[in-house]
Amino acid sequence: MSKKKIVMPGDVLATAEELTAGDGTFEEDGLIKASRLGEYVVDEKSRVALVTPLTDVPTVLKNGDVVLAEVKNVKNQMVIVDVVHVINRKRGIAGNVNGTIRVSEIAKGYVKEAGTEYRTGDIIKAKVIQVAPSLQLSTKGKEYGVIRALCSVCRSPLEKVNDYLECKQCGNRERRKVAIDYGKGHLNL
Repeated sequence: MSKKKIVMPGDVLATAEELTAGDGTFEEDGLIKASRLGEYVVDEKSRVALVTPLTDVPTVLKNGDVVLAEVKNVKNQMVIVDVVHVINRKRGIAGNVNGTIRVSEIAKGYVKEAGTEYRTGDIIKAKVIQVAPSLQLSTKGKEYGVIRALCSVCRSPLEKVNDYLECKQCGNRERRKVAIDYGKGHLNL
């Protein structure tokens, strides 16, 4: 990496023939311009123009982001969640963190009611499928679903045992749409 300097949004950095627009930049009329205040850097190896933020700018959610969310409310046809973290990002989240998972987006197969798959307080891993006008998430796929759940009887952590979640404190067994890596962390990412 070389060619470092501080730039303002809208500053012309290069032509589209010289470089490709990367993070913090955009292409307009054949010119690569800065989209934020930051340090202009050229990745010489891949010929990409980048503008890295000067401050710890919050993460803005976008389609395709994989997030961790806490289930706040479960209704028949949807789950209401608060997004608490974007996986592989060290920054806080800017904007709306309240999202929904429609019953049709819970699993690849048919789900009659959301309450059979998720409960209030569950921590889930999900994928952002829509940001505006409202935040929509999906847990279709084995990598998405509950990664931590508490017993609905005694609130102790549930452990995955075969196809069920079981409470070692009171013996209660529950079913959830669990992620393949249930109980293996991700809470500190």
